[in-house]
Amino acid sequence: MRHVDPDRLVLLALGETVPDPSESSHVAQCAACRDDLDTTREVAEFGRLTQDLAELPPPPPRVWRRVAAATGVSAEPATPYSLNTARPAPSGRRRRPRLRVLALTAAAVVAAVAVTLAATRLVDRAPAERVAAVADLAAVPAAQTAASGVARVLDGADGERLHLHVTGLPLRPGYYEVWLINPDTSQMVSVGVLRDGGDELLPLPSTIDLRRYRLVDVSAEDYDGDVTHSGRSLLRGTLAG
Repeated sequence: MRHVDPDRLVLLALGETVPDPSESSHVAQCAACRDDLDTTREVAEFGRLTQDLAELPPPPPRVWRRVAAATGVSAEPATPYSLNTARPAPSGRRRRPRLRVLALTAAAVVAAVAVTLAATRLVDRAPAERVAAVADLAAVPAAQTAASGVARVLDGADGERLHLHVTGLPLRPGYYEVWLINPDTSQMVSVGVLRDGGDELLPLPSTIDLRRYRLVDVSAEDYDGDVTHSGRSLLRGTLAG
């Protein structure tokens, strides 16, 4: 079975390209490629957390020891966060295991500062946002997906925003759109697009009444120019405050 090229997996994980039908079909059936894609996506998400940092503090020695133990590389960092210092042990590994080594190394390195970064951002955020409502997102039975997530309405000085964290969405052509639905009238409004990482913060219209539009819906959409709901809902949950 021919695997998806590692370079293509990186581009797919970063959202720089969309999979062709053969790639989507292969990833859906191949546990190795699916695991590589998920791992690289996690690294990309960690990278987004630190993209606005000019300098990073050096990781503690225990981080490099854990990297060496988990990946079989030599823990010899000469400069902070330089992946070139993680030297693979000579074992004749092929390109795909090397992709995994680099991905795991990057994840461990960035994780070393992720907590500090998050804490700094929380301190700098003023005024603090209040969680006004929460919805647990569960898969719609007809969608036949293992995806799940949570949606939170954050109320701050700049108004209300909808924060979504979703995992397990299948790789497919097209995109995922987020809707708020009034279950009493079936009226709906789109609030934005959920990107590949599955973590999104979307501004909410100031005119929307969340007591009525309390159903959060994530749908699968195609690039067909149709701005209406496709009718293919994957996840739904009801907001409760």
